[in-house]
Amino acid sequence: MATQGTGAQPAAAHERWVLAYEHGPARRRPPVGTRLAVGRSLEIGRERELSLGVEVTSEGISRVAVVVTATEAGWDLDLRNANGATLHAWGQPPQQISGHQSIAWPRVAIRFHNGQRFDQPHTSYHWVLLEADLLVITPAGPRPSSRTTSATVTPAPPGPLSGPQEDAVRTVFEPLLVWPPRVPAEPLQLKQVASRLGISEAGVRDRLAHAHDRALRLGLHHNVGLNNPEYLYVLVSNGYLAAPTGGNHRVALPWLE
Repeated sequence: MATQGTGAQPAAAHERWVLAYEHGPARRRPPVGTRLAVGRSLEIGRERELSLGVEVTSEGISRVAVVVTATEAGWDLDLRNANGATLHAWGQPPQQISGHQSIAWPRVAIRFHNGQRFDQPHTSYHWVLLEADLLVITPAGPRPSSRTTSATVTPAPPGPLSGPQEDAVRTVFEPLLVWPPRVPAEPLQLKQVASRLGISEAGVRDRLAHAHDRALRLGLHHNVGLNNPEYLYVLVSNGYLAAPTGGNHRVALPWLE
């Protein structure tokens, strides 16, 4: 139940969702799944209640690909897919994952490998989406270490991005920020961004340069190109871009409630 009183968050904002999302050349399954209360677990795979690799067929997905548990801090994952998996935390670089993992991030996608060769075009993609809009993005990242501490003294962070600067960042990296995720995803060219925003390419460069400068001050270790996502990842992990919210894409499966 949502807390009553001034500033209370809508009940939907407190919900945790686990969704299966699959697509192939002839079939696209929308994100389907269930709310998952803190403390509850859900098994996902070819022979589980929340199926993966069945409607968009792939025998390369294991019978039990993952067991997801909602925790107070985020999610605990027991990854069992024989062909492995990749973590796509929103606004962060993909990471290979296996075994037991603890994840703390508002939007996380797990892409399950189905045995297709990585150097060949993929015919199907199989994802689990973990959505918890009230989880907080922190510089510790989606997989914070148990040794993470806030004792280090750091200078005050630079000010927020202006509206035009944020628009430029979101436009150049739009393919990397969409939800559910898209693969492959490449940043736009600056001339494409200029066309979309209705400004000159020099204007785009100026806006992005201010965002890049903030990333350097936040810990980016070297200069990178203005459509290189390395500085995007720094901006996101430091809270300069808000994660997507809402659930218009969700389809609830009643037998899982």
